[in-house]
Amino acid sequence: MDGRESLGVNVTQVSFHIQQIHANQTPRKADRNGGKKGARIIVETNMLRLIFHENFRTNVTHYDVIIEPDRPKFLFRAVFEEFRRKHFPERFPAFDGKKNAYSAGDLPFGDNSKEEEIQVYDVESAKTRTFTICLKKAALLDLSWLKNLTYSSIVNEKQEKCVQALNIILRHDSANKYVTIGRSIFPPPEKGRIASLSNGMVLWVGVFQSVVIGLKPYLNVDVVHKGFSTQQPVIHLMSELCNNSKFDGRSQNISPILVQLNLEKINKYLKGLKVQYAIPGQPGSKRTYRVNGLVTCARSNQFRLTNGTLCTVEQYFLRVKKYRIQYPDLPCLWVGARDRNVYLPAELCVIIAGQVTQKKLDETKTAKMIREASTNTTTRKQKIKDAFAKIDLNNQPTLTNEFHFFVRGEFEKVQARVLEPPMLQYNERQITVRKGAWKAQEFLRPCVLPENSWTILNLDKCVYDRDLYDFHDKLQFGGKSLKVTIGKALTPFTNLSMQNDLKRLNRYFEDKKKQNIRLVIVIIPNTENAYSTVKRISELYVIGGVLTQCIKSRTLKIMNDATITNILLKINSKLNGINHSIAPSYCPPCLTVPCIIIGADVTHPPPDSTNTPSVAAVAASFDPVAFQYNIELRLQSPREEMIRDLEEIMISQLKFFYMKTRYKPRKLIFYRDGVGEGQLKQVMHYELSAIKRAIARLEKSDERRIAITFLVVQKRHHVRFFPTDQKNSDDRNFNVQAGTIVDTEITHPNQIDFYLVSHASIQGTARPTRYRCICDENEMSEDEIEQLTYYLCHMFARCTRSVSYPAPTYYAHLAAFRAKSLIENVPVNINNLKMEQQAKMTLQISKSSPMFFV
Repeated sequence: MDGRESLGVNVTQVSFHIQQIHANQTPRKADRNGGKKGARIIVETNMLRLIFHENFRTNVTHYDVIIEPDRPKFLFRAVFEEFRRKHFPERFPAFDGKKNAYSAGDLPFGDNSKEEEIQVYDVESAKTRTFTICLKKAALLDLSWLKNLTYSSIVNEKQEKCVQALNIILRHDSANKYVTIGRSIFPPPEKGRIASLSNGMVLWVGVFQSVVIGLKPYLNVDVVHKGFSTQQPVIHLMSELCNNSKFDGRSQNISPILVQLNLEKINKYLKGLKVQYAIPGQPGSKRTYRVNGLVTCARSNQFRLTNGTLCTVEQYFLRVKKYRIQYPDLPCLWVGARDRNVYLPAELCVIIAGQVTQKKLDETKTAKMIREASTNTTTRKQKIKDAFAKIDLNNQPTLTNEFHFFVRGEFEKVQARVLEPPMLQYNERQITVRKGAWKAQEFLRPCVLPENSWTILNLDKCVYDRDLYDFHDKLQFGGKSLKVTIGKALTPFTNLSMQNDLKRLNRYFEDKKKQNIRLVIVIIPNTENAYSTVKRISELYVIGGVLTQCIKSRTLKIMNDATITNILLKINSKLNGINHSIAPSYCPPCLTVPCIIIGADVTHPPPDSTNTPSVAAVAASFDPVAFQYNIELRLQSPREEMIRDLEEIMISQLKFFYMKTRYKPRKLIFYRDGVGEGQLKQVMHYELSAIKRAIARLEKSDERRIAITFLVVQKRHHVRFFPTDQKNSDDRNFNVQAGTIVDTEITHPNQIDFYLVSHASIQGTARPTRYRCICDENEMSEDEIEQLTYYLCHMFARCTRSVSYPAPTYYAHLAAFRAKSLIENVPVNINNLKMEQQAKMTLQISKSSPMFFV
């Protein structure tokens, strides 16, 4: 079949109704909102307009700044500021703290470069340092276009450099006073208002700012939250990480044995942090060092003196430093240059305040941060305004004296629309979505679990057989309301231990595979590696794989009807059922022809992880209603964002689509998640080319070449929307309604670029997802793309709520998470990932149950 025959849409017979889709006759941004679907509303957004005075300096000179020596970099701003005060004290150029400076016109030395020796005091080493700074004219920038933006404006490379300069200009004065991390500025928290995250960390609240060019130039301002190290003595930290609530600063109350048991956790926290070292009563001893790690305790840590004799750290401090170490059995800190062995007693070191941690937060810290950061829209608006007022941007001399512009402090009001949600098709009923949610009905294509085709495995010793049989009965009863046929499970149920029964666990799954068990429900304890161990054995080690559904033991204790329904949503999807679809009358035009919809994501290891690969995941639909998806996983180099094996992945997915449907797709719609602003060109060049090469290899005829629409999905931004009218909100947090879309004024003037709040926020302020179309061979209108995207947010199998971004990208994210679980605590040679992929990531289960990952 060639995909051109006219057949009815039927999910049981995988076929398509073919309809001629006319070329888009509507200009992409014509009329802006004119003629587009959805009720018109006005929303506020955290965009502050840039206002330019009549004497705004549009001619900007860019200087290359070279400072030598190139360490320590934290002194660069002080060096530049001293240079400014010395040579042009009435001028206030902006400096990025690295190598770029911008001034309004030329600085007093004209076209010549300016070089000077500058001395600044280094508080960390307690000495004056000498630097050489050289400013050399690099380029001239013209900012006049910012005053006359039109819909036809196209931001080109020269204008991108102007935006980069504006960001540095707007950040310069604040960065000289406060801690900067990327585009965020963090003033120290006020005393009495410091929120603890526990275990040596506190929460700092900062302000994010970034220039956005829409119909007008704006500054996007938002509050941000970050974990910083607590300023405290190192021994207090050790005690806190050992959960030693009795520690009061006396040596008998801190156990060296307890510290040794928690050594890995303490070492991980301290590594890379700066500490201030000082001997009591000796002010001249004060120094600042960076910690390399923990070493042997002062009592047994030996080194050779200059005369060749052996000496312990304890003896050295007593004889040479005239200080008796109070905690000689605690580990010492190895600090300073790595080619030197400088060991300091923990009791003499204090962790310096204002140090951000890039380490992954544990569950407790993450929960506390979410609790602090999640506020209703009214509170968030006020926090943004307070943060903006605190940095006092409009009174900074770089803006007012050097360039002559300011930032209007009022939130911008923009036009928005609220899209109508789709009707959802279940077995015999169509369901209306209200406030982003609905109630599950009889599944469109329910699965069947015959008697003795499934069973339960219990891995938690605190769960008893009566709990398992009670759950068994609830699952059978819940299945009836959704038309899922669940026969009696294979009994008796098995109880194993995670601690010492891994071989038995492996044998268990092998036995279940031989018995043709279709599903094992696994009750897992609340331990770190339980989930990953079960999935690794059942999906990688057992030939052919065994489908599993993991349930935490604590969930089993509070099992209710809603939880049973959520479990059945997953089970039905895993067993190749279809929960629901978009109702035929709401079916997006692209789905009326053979169309493959794809989501792709790359997840990266935490910043402090060095030998863990990134994981690329691609999820592709293979049914006419875009409910079922197949996944492909690849290991790739740490922090590599481009999907390196995308061509082969696409060939595999296109073949799978044909195998399942017997049709060749006519359209391909690709949602790429996780791409940053600076990577868009790379994606267009690398990944779009890979998709086209894959298509060309499979389809030689240009006339029948698959048309591609490629959208980038961005969640890591700081744009928020706030209703201006109470009736335009559906929740107690006063968020905008699900379906709220903004595609004018703050978006690209003439490209498909929009923000969509597709979900009803459960807590805090809703974050819209931004979508940017970088290729549209299907010639879809912006309206059609927006509608399709919103509808796909209602197709996520795991819940009966519209989610925050389309199901295919959500599935790619879930699949990447599954891959990370499969290699958790498994050594991976990142220098030979192709071999490791084959040895440690060859899934046994994916083809027989493609939706195993939900």
